[in-house]
Amino acid sequence: MTASSRRPPARQDWEALAARAVHTGDLKGARAAYIEALRHDRRNAQVHFNQAAVLAALGEIDESAVHLTEALRLKPQHEEAAIRLSRLLARFAVDASRLDPFGLKAALGIAAIDSQPAADAAFRLLAAASPELAGALQAARAGQAEDTAHRLLASRTSEVLKSDLLLAALAAGVVMDAGLERLLTALRRTLLLEVAPERFEDRALYAFALGLLVQGWNNDQAWAVSDEEARALDRIAIDKSALLAGDLEMARRLLLLGLYRPLDGILAPAEANSWSHIRPKPLRDLVGPRLERQREEERAAAAIPRLAPVADDTSRRVARQYEASPYPRWQSLHVSAAGAMKAVLSRFVEPARLVFMDGRFDVLIAGAGTGKQALQSAFAYGPDARLLAVDLSAASLGYAQCAATRYGVGNVELMVADILDLGRLERRFDIIECVGVLHHMADPWNGWRKLLACLKPGGLMYVGLYSAVSRANLRALREDPDYPGPDCDDDAARAYRARILGRPAGSPAAELTASRDFYTLHEFRDLALHASEQHVTLDEIGRFLDENGLAFRGFTLDPVILNAFMAEHPGSQWPGSLAEWQEFERARPSTFDAMYRFWCERLPPG
Repeated sequence: MTASSRRPPARQDWEALAARAVHTGDLKGARAAYIEALRHDRRNAQVHFNQAAVLAALGEIDESAVHLTEALRLKPQHEEAAIRLSRLLARFAVDASRLDPFGLKAALGIAAIDSQPAADAAFRLLAAASPELAGALQAARAGQAEDTAHRLLASRTSEVLKSDLLLAALAAGVVMDAGLERLLTALRRTLLLEVAPERFEDRALYAFALGLLVQGWNNDQAWAVSDEEARALDRIAIDKSALLAGDLEMARRLLLLGLYRPLDGILAPAEANSWSHIRPKPLRDLVGPRLERQREEERAAAAIPRLAPVADDTSRRVARQYEASPYPRWQSLHVSAAGAMKAVLSRFVEPARLVFMDGRFDVLIAGAGTGKQALQSAFAYGPDARLLAVDLSAASLGYAQCAATRYGVGNVELMVADILDLGRLERRFDIIECVGVLHHMADPWNGWRKLLACLKPGGLMYVGLYSAVSRANLRALREDPDYPGPDCDDDAARAYRARILGRPAGSPAAELTASRDFYTLHEFRDLALHASEQHVTLDEIGRFLDENGLAFRGFTLDPVILNAFMAEHPGSQWPGSLAEWQEFERARPSTFDAMYRFWCERLPPG
């Protein structure tokens, strides 16, 4: 035996063994081989990524997420690792304390992911890793946020507020934890009322204040404002000429106002090019692009074509709400591989029904809002799909148009239109998506029939309707003496939200804090203060399907829920009957997270 034949396998040999094991379906063998490959070279990002894929397939989700953050630490621009990580974090309760903070921060910087799950994980990781932050959060939840904020910020900047991961998470996502919101709200108050002007020369303090500034943009200035803060804000005056000349005190005042008020209410978007001399540079680098983006959205909104003037009274009320508060103001989105939607749909209908997707086909997004669903669908359907996305709100579609330009989406046409007027198009579609829209119409069933008139024979439809079961707490909320009504101004909406945040656990209103839509002002309006809202039952949906020649093809739900349903109904064939699902929902009112989302198919005549 030669010396070379006795040589232990090299990393490349273990990688090859792992690849062969994956190819033959031996996932445990692949995992073992990748472990050996990493023992030879812990700094190989691709091996960490490959091991993560194997671990996810084996159901070892926490370990998979750890390896993905390792891959991102070693290769910060590893886009596929960031996408996989975001999807794992969105679907599973991952132990964030084990994730690599540098890898998680790298994921937050990649535009092709939905950054909210990564931001949520970053906040959990920081709380687990920092006893000081954990203690501050505990104090905030116990109603002692003010004293804690003073200790963290007033005379010195605490180490926990200097974290690059914290700043990245504040900028990339929305804080969706009530305790953390209370702490950050108290820190913002401290900046306004207690921190001396000279303290803003501290770079760490300034960086944290900028993080709060962007967080306010992300959450649409949702946080509570006390009377004392309101009076202090009213006393702040900005000399714009001095600001433009680089005056640092005027910039400090702009920053403080911006922590509480929309930027376009302080500075005019139309004058975006005039702000190039604001100092310091980190503030200018945030303010300038923000103003420019708002100006671009206004221009885009003005250019969106209109099908017809909106005539329906309810439609006009809903349009006014979304013109004033476009929904949702999303920060990022998942970019699916072209054609991924065909694989998704094959779980709901026979693959033979999807041959039309091999050529050019037409998709209608009815109620596109700010375009997140439309753009995700455009990627997932692929370039052969021609999408028309309509909405009542030009402001929302302006946001969508700017996002489409940023993401390079060219197969989506935008139009201001009421669903009630879509017959004027004289167009038919292979697929119609209408999620979260029909229940805001005066008569959801009439709106649905209008859409059916636009669906080709044998076409597919994806529908989302509010559940009367899981929205029962919202109906009770409208009877609340404190309820300000859907036409209230932002100050009243913000104050009402703050009162809900302070109510004891278990009350109908306090249940809203479990909703992710509670944590931005525009989503809170959509959740609790909508101008028009109808709730439906599965019985009613079933009758409509039967009366209009539609076949139910299945809900889009977390696999855990689907598996629980099938375990409870072992004799049922996928996708189950609506009667069975109604029984299942009665026992578990939160099954559908407030909205039924399902696919249905238009049956051929006869």
